[in-house]
Order: sequence, then structure tokens, then C-alpha cells
Amino acid sequence: MKALTILLSVLLVLSAVAAQTLPLNVEHAQIDNTEILASSVNKLDIERDQDFTLKLEIFASNAAKDVEIRAFISGYEFNDANAISKMLGPFDFAQSTTYIKKMTLTLPDDVDVAQYYLRVVISDRNGEELIYRYTLNVNAPRHMMKVQDIILSTSTVQAGQALLASIRLENQGQKDESDVKVVLSIPSLGITATNYIAEVQNDKQEETEEMFLRLPKCAEPGVYDLNVEALYNDGHDKATSSAKVTVLENEACKPEPAPVVVVQEAQNKTAEVVPADSTGKVRSALEIILLVLVALLVIVGLIIGFTRMRGEE
Repeated sequence: MKALTILLSVLLVLSAVAAQTLPLNVEHAQIDNTEILASSVNKLDIERDQDFTLKLEIFASNAAKDVEIRAFISGYEFNDANAISKMLGPFDFAQSTTYIKKMTLTLPDDVDVAQYYLRVVISDRNGEELIYRYTLNVNAPRHMMKVQDIILSTSTVQAGQALLASIRLENQGQKDESDVKVVLSIPSLGITATNYIAEVQNDKQEETEEMFLRLPKCAEPGVYDLNVEALYNDGHDKATSSAKVTVLENEACKPEPAPVVVVQEAQNKTAEVVPADSTGKVRSALEIILLVLVALLVIVGLIIGFTRMRGEE
């Protein structure tokens, strides 16, 4: 009797657990249209520094509510700040229905080259979660360089002065890179500088020598783009980056101020200005009057002379 009671208790517990299991199943899974199998020894090779899309085909044998789907990769050094994960939901599932769910995840460029599990967890409020594990082999591209840092002597420089910069590169590819050409330029000012790094080994960083840029003496003040190009793999590939540089005006290039003429207003404003044409008219009138007077004097003199001559006769 006691044994029967224990057996019934166990059956009740099992039935309760079974009742809490989500009535869902991932029928098929794909990454970028490539089929992947849960808990399989076959691994999918995938390169870092890219996005990939996970597609899940989920069948609901019974209805389920408030279901969430989370996909993630553990073991990344900086998961606390830039987690490799994605969550969808919550969703409601109808009985005997197949659903397609897609999510896009990002593999950072600095994730270690290694084997990882892509875990997919399907859960609701209080049921037992479903866990699927897909094995991924995270790899690196054959050739891949990155401009890790632009080290400037200053970000603010006066026109006519020099700007010094060093460029730090990181080789994130599978192959060592040799004779890496680094070009530093401010295109708007038409100035460039070039330096070479003999070798950058796989998963290592190297830095250029200080590069020298002389700014034009009378460059316009403002904020300019400072561009960096690193040419590698025999010049077939390049990594780029940029920074901002503020150029200040050169005092020597300021235009000289125009001379200022100060006109002092006369204190006595009663003087009358006679136009030049009026003066000419007055002079002409006086000359005419003078000629008339001379003519009258001549006439008077003639009259007097004739009168005396008659008296003598």
C-alpha cells in the first residue's frame, strides 16, 4: 500500500512537470540560409566582424502565451558592455501552428577565434524553458587590418604650424601583413604625409613613427577632417579612419585695417558758399559795365572837343 502511494505521488509530480513544459519545438534553424542542427558535432564556420541572421521555424502543439525567445553567445570578453545576444517577444502561439522568427546578431571584430555555443532559450512566465545549442566555429578573415587609434600631438593647431600624428594598427586577419603603407591627409588643405610599417603580425598591434603635417600659413580657420588610410595585402585592401582637427587663424594673415579719415565739422556754420558759376556771371557783368563807362567817357570827350573848336571859330 505504501509503495502504491509513493508511485502515485511520483506520477503526480511527473504530470505536473510535464504540464509546465512549453508545447513548442524548433523544427528547423538556419544561419544566413545555412541549416544548423542543435547539439550536433557538425560546426558552422562563421567570420567575426559581421552580422548574421538566425531563422527559427517553431511549431506549437498547444497554445502558449507570453513567450520570449533569446539567442546569445557566452564567453566574449566584453559581453558586459557589448553582449552578443538578441531577444524577441513576448509572443502568443496558437495551437497546431508553425511560426517563423528571425533575429540578427553581431559578431564583434575582437571576439576570440574559437568554438562557441549559440544558445537559444524559449521561455514563458512560469513554464520550463526550452534550450537549444548550436555549435559555431568563429574564424577571422584571411586579411583584415583595423586603425586602432589616431594619436595627435594636439587637436587644435594654428595655421602655419605643424601637426604631429602617430597611427596604431591592429592585424585582425589570419595572415601577417608586411610593408603596410599609412597615408595621413587633410584633403581640404591639400596636405599629406606617408609612413610605412615593415610588418604587423597576426593578432598584434604596431604603431607608425610620428608623421608630420605642415599647415598652410594662411589656412582658413575652422574644423577639418583628418583622414587615415592603411594599405595592406600588397595594396589590394585598405583600412580607413578619421578624426577632427581645429585650425586657428594666423595673426600674420589678418588684413591691415583701412585708414580712417576724420572730418572735423566747422564750428562757424554762417559762412556762405558762393557757387563757381555765380562768380563768373558777376565778373562778366562788371566787365560790360566798365566797357559802357569807357564808351561814355570817349563820347563825352568828343563832345567837349567839338564844342571848343566851334568857339574858337
